[in-house]
Amino acid sequence: MVRISDRIMFMPPDHSLDRPLLGYIKGGSFSVAVDAGSSPSHVGKFYDELEKEGLPLPGLTILTHSHWDHSFGLSAIHGLSIANSITYKHLVDDMRTPPEELFRSYISEDYSFLRKEYPTPDSIDISLPDISFTSHLSIDAGDLVIELSHVDSPHTDDSTLVFIPSDGVLFIGDASSGEIISDKDLESGGRYGKRALESFISALKDIGAETVIHSHAEPVPAGKEISYLEGVLAEL
Repeated sequence: MVRISDRIMFMPPDHSLDRPLLGYIKGGSFSVAVDAGSSPSHVGKFYDELEKEGLPLPGLTILTHSHWDHSFGLSAIHGLSIANSITYKHLVDDMRTPPEELFRSYISEDYSFLRKEYPTPDSIDISLPDISFTSHLSIDAGDLVIELSHVDSPHTDDSTLVFIPSDGVLFIGDASSGEIISDKDLESGGRYGKRALESFISALKDIGAETVIHSHAEPVPAGKEISYLEGVLAEL
């Protein structure tokens, strides 16, 4: 586990499987996970690491968005889960899609990581969040508050930002990346839309975090992240 502060840490991403990092926030009343990972195996590895550290399993798991590598481990989590209402809708749509069709939709552009995690369509087990919210929500975990914000982003329409004001830490999921349609987009950082990127940069500035944690990269100062994105915007 990589510690950001006494109360905030994460299990690093696994680039060989395109698994994102899984965040952990230790509250006085209960602990919170950021994202449910790509599979039950991913969740199991995360919980093993928490137990090695002597940390309680999370009582609540927050989804940053619906993409498979952040949500398909939901069936294996401990405690309750929460997501914004658009994430919930996307997962309902995935559940209603025949497994073979869902599987094909993810690997149609040779997206090899899904096949590494799930060898067959029927091995995918999608679950829905227990709680959904719209726009903003504050969670009191005991001796700290966690602020959730549903924002528009260049990556997806259902991005949830997870901010811990007392520590100045902001989990952004994949929100600062462009849209990922194929393996080539993973290498380039995705395809950016100007309007969505402008909206996301504005949201970052309004939140006023000190540290930004992206799900597939190293934590960075918020000012550096904003400057980078403004550079991307200038090129559009």
